[in-house]
Amino acid sequence: MRLLRFSLPLAVFLYPIPNLRAADADFAKWWPQFQSAVAKADAKAVAQGVNFPIQWENGPIRQILSAAELVQHFDKYFTPEIKKMIATKKPEKWGNGEYGITWKARGNEYSVFFKPVGSGFALGGLSEGPP
Repeated sequence: MRLLRFSLPLAVFLYPIPNLRAADADFAKWWPQFQSAVAKADAKAVAQGVNFPIQWENGPIRQILSAAELVQHFDKYFTPEIKKMIATKKPEKWGNGEYGITWKARGNEYSVFFKPVGSGFALGGLSEGPP
């Protein structure tokens, strides 16, 4: 009985670990594809799986309403600075299952984040705020 009392909570605690590893593997597979799509300005690939509208806080821009809008104005949303961050920074895993890249510029802190979608990931948005 003592063994059961100890092992059941341990099993419940350890149960999510394989799922977390699977999410890490899914992100590791998705990330280079996303980087490549951004580098090639393949807006349709970047928009894949995104649940529009998304927040896109960059100066006067506050959101991207649709995939069509992202395709039409890709270079306005993915500035050279944002493209460079995606090309060079390593995303960090956040506690909510999302991943993100954070950097400071012009007195603000920016974060591009990526959300789990099915067995993969998708662009979640860009946030801007004080550091």
